[in-house]
Amino acid sequence: MTDRIHLGRFVKAFGIKGELKLYAADDFWPEAFDSQVLFIARESDPENERSVVVEYGKPHGGQYIVKIENVDDRNDAEEIVGEDLFLDATQLDIPLPERELPHQVIGMTVRTEEGRVIGQVTNVLSSAAQSVYEVTGDDGRMAMIPAVPAFIVSRDDEKQEIVVRVIPGLIDA
Repeated sequence: MTDRIHLGRFVKAFGIKGELKLYAADDFWPEAFDSQVLFIARESDPENERSVVVEYGKPHGGQYIVKIENVDDRNDAEEIVGEDLFLDATQLDIPLPERELPHQVIGMTVRTEEGRVIGQVTNVLSSAAQSVYEVTGDDGRMAMIPAVPAFIVSRDDEKQEIVVRVIPGLIDA
């Protein structure tokens, strides 16, 4: 698990009171706005991060309108456009949602029940039915493994490892 949980990117100023439109990332959940360990940074300049407090966040057209403390007009908001909103995972002060977040499994090693390493989880795709782990091997081959009990035998967060049950056609030979 990474130390930062990516919640989304501010894509534009909204109105004249300092509100911003947040394009939510896959790891986003609305209660994250209540955290006191939020920060913003540009992808191109991750060393220049700064803490923020969210006054409120409300759904709007599939995304969120967010008001950050001390960002009080459109000019202030426009300076933040293009920055990403993160939560410090090492200092969580709010509960994680019941559903699995992609940052919790990305980078984990995936192996078969027999012990053969398939690769690392490089992405988590979400669908209405279930999540699907995109697993990339050292040779660059990719496998798509549904994150359901029929295929996921176990997950060890300490070892950063997922054991999967392989059926014919699930992964390349």
